[in-house]
Amino acid sequence: MFDPDKLHEYVGVFHIHTTDSDGTKDHDYIINLAQKYNLDFITFNDHMTLAHKDKEGWYGKLLVLVGYEHEDPEGKNHYLIFGVDKVLPADMTPAEYVRRTRQVGGFGIIAHPDERRDFPKFPPLPWTDWSVRGFDGIEIWNHMSAWLEGIAQGNKLKYLLNPRKLLSAPPPDTLRRWDKISLRRRVVGIGSADAHGFRLKILGIFWRTVFPYKVELNSIRTHILTKRELPKDFAAAKEKFFRTLRQCRAFISNHRWGDARGFRFWAQTPSRYAIVGDSINVNSKLALFVKAPQEAEIVLIRNGERVSSVQGSSAKFPAKRPGVYRVELWREGKVWIVSNHIRVTVPRGSRNGGKTNSPSTNSRGRGKNAGRSRK
Repeated sequence: MFDPDKLHEYVGVFHIHTTDSDGTKDHDYIINLAQKYNLDFITFNDHMTLAHKDKEGWYGKLLVLVGYEHEDPEGKNHYLIFGVDKVLPADMTPAEYVRRTRQVGGFGIIAHPDERRDFPKFPPLPWTDWSVRGFDGIEIWNHMSAWLEGIAQGNKLKYLLNPRKLLSAPPPDTLRRWDKISLRRRVVGIGSADAHGFRLKILGIFWRTVFPYKVELNSIRTHILTKRELPKDFAAAKEKFFRTLRQCRAFISNHRWGDARGFRFWAQTPSRYAIVGDSINVNSKLALFVKAPQEAEIVLIRNGERVSSVQGSSAKFPAKRPGVYRVELWREGKVWIVSNHIRVTVPRGSRNGGKTNSPSTNSRGRGKNAGRSRK
């Protein structure tokens, strides 16, 4: 019988800047802080530099990965790139650096895709070229972007004093876009800090570090789930880490609303199961299960549409229709957890019953059910 508690969970923070670009602390300071907060991984993504690629590795139980943040010649279309040995040419178009990343076996995530704000000092830097194909992931929730948008709306003092408390939900446009793309293929959704440790002058009188790294490492986190532990060998661990992300075996949490370790979302019949990121064939006995470490409103979403919700720390939803399913957990009117999708598929060769927008087993990833339950 499948036991979701036997999955291995790794919790970390994506998208951290250092003094190599526009951050305010060096790698060693941030690594020590991440160890203090018992994180399992962090990623550094300075702008257009891999100056400290040698900082990658295991630091005790902390996995440190070094990529960088690429941008187009106009300073937009930011892309978090991992798995390359040198920075790609600065004159490349988005299509070119997405394609090159994939060609060399790297991994790429679109950063702050729908950023928008009227704030001249910090203009928005959205992803604008959606004709591009081949990206591996999307930042569903970027703390820095959300915070700057809040300031731009006239809530400057509140957002300066409470950079975590007022973080409410991922951008609806980004969620809709992600759900739509996920009908065609797997694209992992991650959360990120976009940490810089910014110092700003408040009321024109005194300076304050409004986003110290200790706040950023305790805000938007990404959790990945594996069936076996990450290897102790760094190269093997790094390969498995990104393979797991490609499989979308991940969820996002806002740590401000509670420690989300232990959350699980899976699909199961009497004989088969699928964890988050997997596919499973539609079946009259198929159900979706949620287990959470604390009570919340558990919202089920199919193909981007809210279909059901319950209050509690667990839930069971029937899944009699094919589609891409995910869940959101809300606490005190704020989003706490966003899962990646489970794909409920139509078996190859069978008819779709007239329903549209339903993934089939020839979508990217595994064509058969992800696992079997032992009776």
